[in-house]
Amino acid sequence: MITMQQIAEACGVSRGTVDRALHNKPGIRPEVAARIREKAREMGYISARLAPSLAKTWNIGVVLHSAGSGFVQALAQLLTHLPDKDLLPVNIILRTMHDIDVQHQIALIDELVEIERIDGLALMPLANSQIKEKINTLSEKQGIPVVTLNTDISDANRIAYIGPDNLASGRSAAALMGLVTGGHGHILPVLGQQSGHYADSQRLTGFAEELQANYPQLKLLHPECCFLDTQLAQRITARAIQSDPELSGIYVASVGRHGVANALRQSGKAGSIHVIMHDITPGNLQLIREGIADFVIGQDVQAQGSRPIHILYEYLSGRHMPENRIQITDISIKFRCNI
Repeated sequence: MITMQQIAEACGVSRGTVDRALHNKPGIRPEVAARIREKAREMGYISARLAPSLAKTWNIGVVLHSAGSGFVQALAQLLTHLPDKDLLPVNIILRTMHDIDVQHQIALIDELVEIERIDGLALMPLANSQIKEKINTLSEKQGIPVVTLNTDISDANRIAYIGPDNLASGRSAAALMGLVTGGHGHILPVLGQQSGHYADSQRLTGFAEELQANYPQLKLLHPECCFLDTQLAQRITARAIQSDPELSGIYVASVGRHGVANALRQSGKAGSIHVIMHDITPGNLQLIREGIADFVIGQDVQAQGSRPIHILYEYLSGRHMPENRIQITDISIKFRCNI
């Protein structure tokens, strides 16, 4: 039987490093962990933690909305490759939706439960009482554990939430906006949708609270919603640029950023009107390189993609509840000096 010590010797690392790599623990560089896991596969190693469950491959369903966003696309890609990367005996069945229709999300959940016979569910929930009731039914009546990710329904019976503190993310954006504008001018918030997605409303609430508390001379304009429509976001921005000579900043709470960028390019205002947005994606980093966006605020896609699956596996294989049922992911900030 292959041991962790043999893997350590083959890789030229310590046994502790092998243990961290095979069990997804912190304190190891991703490239080193990947090399160790690959060597473990080649040598036929089976972890003692996984051995009792090898006869069972758990079916874990995942439902993500807003699939047109770069963040959700990165999340979906990570989830697709996670079982092989982390040596987990799970089968991930992924469903994505571009819209934020509650009945569509419920239909996808029902399909996973009734047709795919999932054992657990990782869900990016829409902000609706019907989704809360669905989570409660799954966990209380059907015995299917649920982990929410990215956004939460705090009073639903889920075993854990993994994701950002959106209020804190919004406050962070406002503090940055206050710094780059010198605390003066008008700020236009652009929302992706008016309802259905907690991130928009929670981020905007945090943003407004921070401005009111610490930057009272910055005037927050009435929020404009682009309804996931890039062209509408562009027209909203163009009208604001043309009609408001005191416009000094634009806060993009979720989607619509490329429409905002197009309007700034065409008006010649790129760089003079400050822009802050969310999600560290290649497209958003390019907007920083072009001098269109000042800051991009991240929310740790790696943690949101991997932790829910690990939590569900631990619960399904041994009824282990997570030590922390609310796990807030890190807020990271990218700008021209650190991309």
